[in-house]
Amino acid sequence: MKKSLYFLLPLLILAIGVMSYMYMLETQSKNAPIKIEEQAWIVTTVSITPTTLSPTLTLYGRVESPRTATLRTPTLSVANTEVKKVFVFEGEKVKKGEILIRLEESDSRLYLKQREADMTDIKAQMTLEKQRHANNLIAIVHEEALLKLTKKSLERLRKLKKQRVSSQSASENAQQAVERQMLAVTRMRLDIKNHKARLAQLQAKHTHVLAQRDIARLELARTKIKAPFSGVLAKVLVAVGDRVRTGDALLRLYDDTALEVRAQIPSRYQGMILNALVAKHQLQAQTHIHNKLIALQLERVSGQINSDSGGIDGLFQVKNAYGLLRLGEFLTLYLNLPQQSRVVALPYEAVYGINRIYKLVEGRMKGLTIERVGEQMIEKGKTKILVRSPELKSEEQVIITQLPNAMEGLKVKASSPSSTHPPNLSN
Repeated sequence: MKKSLYFLLPLLILAIGVMSYMYMLETQSKNAPIKIEEQAWIVTTVSITPTTLSPTLTLYGRVESPRTATLRTPTLSVANTEVKKVFVFEGEKVKKGEILIRLEESDSRLYLKQREADMTDIKAQMTLEKQRHANNLIAIVHEEALLKLTKKSLERLRKLKKQRVSSQSASENAQQAVERQMLAVTRMRLDIKNHKARLAQLQAKHTHVLAQRDIARLELARTKIKAPFSGVLAKVLVAVGDRVRTGDALLRLYDDTALEVRAQIPSRYQGMILNALVAKHQLQAQTHIHNKLIALQLERVSGQINSDSGGIDGLFQVKNAYGLLRLGEFLTLYLNLPQQSRVVALPYEAVYGINRIYKLVEGRMKGLTIERVGEQMIEKGKTKILVRSPELKSEEQVIITQLPNAMEGLKVKASSPSSTHPPNLSN
């Protein structure tokens, strides 16, 4: 009996459990099935209208000047000299011809005195030569007359000798007198003949000494370092008491009326800009300095492209800086490119990656690839991106909300559609 109960008890417990579970299934409440709906993400859209606009290209450049000079110590007669006076300071505006630095000039003055003394000496030599020539012209007449007299005396003695009235020694003495006089006349004639050559030599020496004197004067003048043009001092490199040698840099000066901004133009815009320059289009640009608008114009592009650069350098002429710019200053430029047709201005938030945007079509996201044409400045420091695509039609809605899970066909809902017609500041 005990064995039967030990065997039937588990079966009884299992049966009671099964019956309880079936009773609970029968008596449970009947709930409606849960319906799962797809989530719609809230986005902001803009209504677009493709139109003709001028892109604004953002560039980054530095201020430079084609008229930048480094003034150096001139060539002097001494190995080095001392800076005696510095009249200007860095950043100061100077005028053309203004004395900026004065060097020690004592040695230069002494050198000039030597050259002036040489000049006086050569002038005296030329005067003496002219007087000597004039005296020779007078003396030759008397020497020739004296020669005639000695010849006549010799003839008389020869006749007397034949008559045996004169001695042999007297005749020989007369002959020697004639020879000596002939030699004197010959020498004087040669001296007169060589006058032009001697005068030419003296004139050549005069020219040489004159050049040396002018060099000395120029050296003395160069001890006063003057501004070669009006401009602003970028750097003063010496102070009073410094000793400088020939060729040492003293200061740097640039012409603030010839300022340019060098900015690199990306290669993808290079063709467009070069074509515009060839067509004589004036490409304008703007920048802001101390809350003031500075106007610029693209004058030319550089003559070479560096191997490690991503484009070509553009050189922009500054129109109205009014002393606001400084050499080497970094600027952000907004260059107005030639007008482009069928483009749309969108906020940067509308673009995914490099060239993808999404339209709102029947409550879902529809992606398309676009061409980035450039940017457009809508106000100070704020820009929109200009895009173009044959799939963009008027009155279509473009999503401008950045969704982390954006994908083709994602269900979205527009919060408040609006239209966008950004102003064209370049027109």
